[in-house]
Amino acid sequence: MPDAAIPFPVTSAPGKNVHDSAGRLINCYAEDLVNGARNQTVWRRAPGLTSFKLAAASGWRGGIVVGGLLYAGFTGGGGQVSSFNSSGTETSLGTIVGSKKLIWAKNNKIPADVVAVDPDTGAFLVTGTPPINPYPDPDVGACNSVCFLDGYFFFTRGDGTTLASDINNTSVNPLNFIQVQGNPGGLLRAIPFSELYLMGSTTIEVWQNTANPVAFPYSRVKLIPRGLLGRYAVTGWEPGFGKGVIFVGDDRRVYYLNGYTPVAISTPDVDRAISNFVDGGGDLNSIEMFPYVANGHSYAVLNMPTATWAFDIDLLRWHERKSYLQLNWRATASVNAFGKWLAGDSLSANVLEITEQLQTELGQDIMFDLWSGPVTGFPNRIRVSQVTLDIARGVGIAIGPDPIQTDPKVYISWSDDAGMSWSVPIQRRLGRQATNLFPVRVNRVGQTRDQGRRFRIQVFDPVQVELTGGKMASELRNY
Repeated sequence: MPDAAIPFPVTSAPGKNVHDSAGRLINCYAEDLVNGARNQTVWRRAPGLTSFKLAAASGWRGGIVVGGLLYAGFTGGGGQVSSFNSSGTETSLGTIVGSKKLIWAKNNKIPADVVAVDPDTGAFLVTGTPPINPYPDPDVGACNSVCFLDGYFFFTRGDGTTLASDINNTSVNPLNFIQVQGNPGGLLRAIPFSELYLMGSTTIEVWQNTANPVAFPYSRVKLIPRGLLGRYAVTGWEPGFGKGVIFVGDDRRVYYLNGYTPVAISTPDVDRAISNFVDGGGDLNSIEMFPYVANGHSYAVLNMPTATWAFDIDLLRWHERKSYLQLNWRATASVNAFGKWLAGDSLSANVLEITEQLQTELGQDIMFDLWSGPVTGFPNRIRVSQVTLDIARGVGIAIGPDPIQTDPKVYISWSDDAGMSWSVPIQRRLGRQATNLFPVRVNRVGQTRDQGRRFRIQVFDPVQVELTGGKMASELRNY
């Protein structure tokens, strides 16, 4: 049997059971290389996290950038709301009591009116004379979301009503409303992306601006027979991203709206993760989607308490994220601010910056964890004489902490039972800075069973990881 290439996946596929897994990408992603490179694909570590600012309160509820300031809410401090400038200086603005994430919008008035909606307690005017007050026009009523488009604030209610404000004003004419007809379950969210998307639990209604001067300024143009699973499970339209509308549908799949057609982009593994969370009694309000951009890749993140999946919109691939000792990624509810992608921290009061310049999360390990598919000669067994990884060496950092950056290591383990159990990891050096003497190789690694052999590559040390493949020298053996 000639040398066999180790089949590392380009999209994470844990499978329903380990037997049908094609491999996993945890805190790492696959990127295509141009012709002439060592391989067609390289596997890199996912971006890290650093602190932009330690806020006065914890429990990030999202934010919005207006006029050079980031406005953000927190559950701590009695519902603290603050503004941050580009240097991270925090100014307390008041409070909005609640535990759910806020939905933000601002108009084009100078200075702008900034509005935040808590789905449980309604709308608040964040700007103006402190402290923060309820929305000045009581006709808004018990709204559960807000957005801004073409000069209008749009407020939705759970009963299916949507109200429009006056142009670039907080006043609301109570006659300027519509009632969605295609969604008997009411409305969860209004999304502004060239058109107005009114998203309910079973349908999405699309409305266009028809500049009606005496009534609701938009008219319905399309009914999409697909609903939104949870209020925060939608992303893609945000400033600095603008890729379209991406959402978790009422059938527990992730969709991209191609025009008015929902196109499923999730894999069975992603669908399964959503269903397992929902069927396990998970709160639909804790399913969120948010975006970020790093290394030229645009990601839509699906985050749940039990799992995090990131979708590379440009390459149409999924990978998994896990923070240290967590089931999911600690980042939440991102916002593009000051030329950075900032996010909340589910584990602290830090406002985080998502950055490809770091290989840690506030100093904690980001475990590059890549599982291969099986190398198999089914139904025969395989005798494995040698395994070699084509991985960048000499990546140590001479001035970094010793030994995790000065003398970094990679750990190689394997499984002969489809991934139910793994061997004791074999440690190999990646090389001190600019040292490139020996290949990363393991000799005499035994004989497989009929299920073949899977490999697991782990790097804990905070250095660049560039894996471009691996090979297994082997020969067939009768079972």
